Amino acid sequence: MPRPWIGPNGEELDTVAIITAPASADLAVLHHRVPVAIATGDFDRWLDCSGNDVDEVMPLMRGPEEGEFIWHEISTRVNRVANDDAQLILPITAEAREAEAPERAKKASPRKPATAAPDDGQGSLF
Repeated sequence: MPRPWIGPNGEELDTVAIITAPASADLAVLHHRVPVAIATGDFDRWLDCSGNDVDEVMPLMRGPEEGEFIWHEISTRVNRVANDDAQLILPITAEAREAEAPERAKKASPRKPATAAPDDGQGSLF
């Protein structure tokens, strides 16, 4: 059973960590690191907290294989908290992209392939 972090004053705080791995070539255009993924067949083993052997669970944490995850461009509407609808996660249409073009030109530069930074094992969210 997971245990919360106990602070110096005895307060309990539930925490999480995002563990990253080097990105596959198809995702590296977005970022050089990606969250690790647990394969569907390993879910039960990952969630079974009866053992604490790190050598048994480390192989379960791996970066996604090439083609395992896909991505698509979405609307810049996602950048405004007032927008909260299912359309935000759908691929943007060519027409919508054209309509947003003036706004995109002001705010964003073209996405370049990520350059691989030295992997110190710590990763980064940014």
